[in-house]
Amino acid sequence: MDIPGSAIAAMKARVSWRSYRAEALRPEDRARLAAFAALPPAAPFGNAVRLAVVGAATDDYGSPARALGTYGVVNGARDFLVGAVCRGPMDLEDFGYAFEYAVLYATALGLGTCWLGATFTYAGFARAIALAADEVLPAVSPVGYVAGRRTAVDRVTRWGARSGGRKPWGRLFFDGSFATPLMPEAAGPYAEPLEMVRLAPSASNRQPWRLVRAGGVFHLFLSRTPGYNARLINVPGGDLQRLDTGIALCHFSLAAAELGLPGTWRIAEPPPAVGALPPRTSYVASWGAR
Repeated sequence: MDIPGSAIAAMKARVSWRSYRAEALRPEDRARLAAFAALPPAAPFGNAVRLAVVGAATDDYGSPARALGTYGVVNGARDFLVGAVCRGPMDLEDFGYAFEYAVLYATALGLGTCWLGATFTYAGFARAIALAADEVLPAVSPVGYVAGRRTAVDRVTRWGARSGGRKPWGRLFFDGSFATPLMPEAAGPYAEPLEMVRLAPSASNRQPWRLVRAGGVFHLFLSRTPGYNARLINVPGGDLQRLDTGIALCHFSLAAAELGLPGTWRIAEPPPAVGALPPRTSYVASWGAR
């Protein structure tokens, strides 16, 4: 199911919201989002991703049930987008791709969202989506109508995650090797897809993706933040920065498709020769026309 209007416009409009009006999704919005979740997009590496829209039941005081808790970082949300993926090679990358696609779809509907990969009660959401033994639930997102102003917790969380900033092009994109930065004026028609990657959300806004153009092909690498997942991981067997690379895969491919730039993601064998890799950097996948 295509994103209503422009996927690029949705990428530019999307921001993380943790403050919501205390009301459930309107029936028409829930129906459209549920229809998308029922037929999730095909992920690049073939893993089956399952999505669902889950409503938080309320307790006797009218508050969302603690079973679907978010440790106080989200306020007012009555509905959540939840996903699961079967364990396997490239499972988290595929999940990141499909879940971000759904987040952009919700954004295009005018709904607020926020990736949560470490601040939600795993057991409660696993029950809500009937998680199978061979599946993992890497992330959830509140989905709803944003409040008029952010709560203090929301503002502090955004400040702590450095949500307003993005790394400059010269630290993310390279030409031929990691020794030569790729700047917008040299990127040609791919300047917009690369900028959409730069704007993509990531855990604590670490932006762990790197892209190297070589021979007309774009190679995606993961540049890990030292010790990051070990401190923050909430999901059994999860890896937040692998989810981030899946988000980057989604933004690049959707933007390229909208601009009529042909290509697909694939894993090159052997890995591309782009010179010496920086520390803690590993190859993920390559984009190009077959």
